[in-house]
Amino acid sequence: MAKEAGVSTTTVSRVLNDKPDVSEETKKKIQKVIDKLGYNPNGIARGLVLQKTHTIGLIIPDISNPFFPEVAKGVEDRARELNYSVIFCNTDNDKKREKEAIDLMKSKHVDGIILSLSISNKEEIYKLEEKNFDVVQIDRKIPDSNYQAVVIDNTLGAYNATSHLIELGHTDIAHITGDLEIQTSQDRLEGFKRAIGTFDLDYKEKWIVEGDFSKESGYKAMKNLLTLEDRPKAVFIANDLMAIGAYEAIFEMGLEIPQDISVVGYDDIEIASIIKPGLTTMTQPKYKLGQAAADVLISKIDNKRNINDEDIILNPKLIIRDSTRGYEDE
Repeated sequence: MAKEAGVSTTTVSRVLNDKPDVSEETKKKIQKVIDKLGYNPNGIARGLVLQKTHTIGLIIPDISNPFFPEVAKGVEDRARELNYSVIFCNTDNDKKREKEAIDLMKSKHVDGIILSLSISNKEEIYKLEEKNFDVVQIDRKIPDSNYQAVVIDNTLGAYNATSHLIELGHTDIAHITGDLEIQTSQDRLEGFKRAIGTFDLDYKEKWIVEGDFSKESGYKAMKNLLTLEDRPKAVFIANDLMAIGAYEAIFEMGLEIPQDISVVGYDDIEIASIIKPGLTTMTQPKYKLGQAAADVLISKIDNKRNINDEDIILNPKLIIRDSTRGYEDE
């Protein structure tokens, strides 16, 4: 725009910020170019003076998982309120695509990034730290990273989910985990084991089966558990998508929920209340998670606060539906 008007970028900046020492003739010339090119003066002024794009990046692992669209909506809504726009990338839990997404965000000159990475890609976080890039981790936190995270207390959630089954009288309890390369999965496994230990129960290693958070992996894992001679009577599943896959495996085997096996999921996605029987699960403040992450990141960008701020940890809540029952109900 400065070239079009035949002036320096400094002069354009002074006009846009209503500074003195610019002739009326020059002001009119610059305004004419602004109108011709359709620029937003406020946006230009911010970019020229502050060297900011007022854009943030959002990198999430799986848009097909109903958990993440609501998180993304929370990020975008809050960013818009704070006069920022959002560039979005989905990585499908692929390490190469995670790196590509970060490179894309940097090439777009975003002011900061909200991201959710796998532990195996932790080096990418460390590279961003070396460059003092503004980043907030969401849902998943890379161990040893200095970047602030906005997460759910997954250990507590898994503990409460498993405790619910135990309090119903169940002792033969299995767990279908998420991808154990992800901190979220590790935390939920830890919560499961902690509940088993607190109530002085034993669990069998073969009753802990790894999935990858997809419906298909829940189906396969549940099939494996149901073909065991000493199959479990209850199962805590690390997310609702896998629980839906588990439902299919259970019904395919001619079994009933909860008469033959009680099921607890995690996330409380919309279908959890619609399927029959309704899925007992842990609800998470998904939208609030996104809002909080946007708040934290934009505060860092605008105020340049220290990146070593404490993590924000939100609590999940048990939602009891018809997929669980105790022995006394039989």
